[in-house]
Amino acid sequence: MSLHLPTRRIVSSAPSTLSSAARPIPRPVGLPFRQTIQVRTKFGLSKLSKLFGRRGRDGTKAEDVSFGGQDFDNPKVRERFQQQQKPQLSSSIFEEEVDEAVVDSSRGGKAPSSVVLKTPETTAWRLDPDPRSRIRWERKKVIQMVRRNGRVSRSERIAQTEKELSHKSPFLETSVKKLVHLARQIQGKTLDDALVQMAFSKKKMAREVKHQLEEARDLAVVTRGMGLGNAGQQNAKGATKPVKIQTRDGKGFTVDDPSSLYVAQAWVGKGPWRSKSLDYKGRGRFGIIQSPSTSISVVLKEEKTRIREHNERLARVARRKPWIHLPDRPVTAQRPYYSW
Repeated sequence: MSLHLPTRRIVSSAPSTLSSAARPIPRPVGLPFRQTIQVRTKFGLSKLSKLFGRRGRDGTKAEDVSFGGQDFDNPKVRERFQQQQKPQLSSSIFEEEVDEAVVDSSRGGKAPSSVVLKTPETTAWRLDPDPRSRIRWERKKVIQMVRRNGRVSRSERIAQTEKELSHKSPFLETSVKKLVHLARQIQGKTLDDALVQMAFSKKKMAREVKHQLEEARDLAVVTRGMGLGNAGQQNAKGATKPVKIQTRDGKGFTVDDPSSLYVAQAWVGKGPWRSKSLDYKGRGRFGIIQSPSTSISVVLKEEKTRIREHNERLARVARRKPWIHLPDRPVTAQRPYYSW
């Protein structure tokens, strides 16, 4: 087919065509042209590999093999991968014994892959997270020692010779008025007596307090080495003799093991409101019922602390001067008449 157009139509349309070709193409004023940069990371390549990647004989893609067969586009997978890269360290006092047992058991065969070597690089994650703050703290302590000429304060000497553990529970579904009675009930008692009191208590939160005491006991034994002083020494020559002491309340009892634990302090703390509900009243009025939450904190110490406090009280009484009924002191503020 051939196209038949009159000559005058072609000539008349030519100027408009040329003018439209010479006229610049309008573009929006508020959207200037910007250079587009495409960024690719190892987390984004796995998504493209699902569409364009090659699959191997076992069905896995080449990109997935390079990343260990994990989908890093999933945030949970990335978080798990980062946790695996961190060195797993323990704060238990029995860690060295466990490592020795693992090494002894692995002498006959291959070394287990789960054993983490304790090098400065792996332990710095936990032991030295902030080197600059550690250096400032060490410099401050050196300056204090130079100023005091090596003298150790009473609180520092007690902290070096005695052990204690502070433990705080999560917020429990109860109020301060209800939980404070249980805190007063276990305060000052030995750990065994406190557990017995909570086991036979009719209070609802007594089970939770008992669980927190058991957790604090386990942490004290494992992390601080408390309660292990008289272990296996009942028939040995180095076994300690029972000591009779008197508490601040005037109650006396006998301490068989100075390393046994007792609840030195127990207090409660108010937490955030758990929920709110309406309390409908008469005449169109209403109130708001708020459900409270409370936490309980305990401080566990060894009986050697109470023995020291008992000896200090006796020494304080012995240092007192004898009481004189009519002390010999000068008479002051004399008057020319009787005061009565």
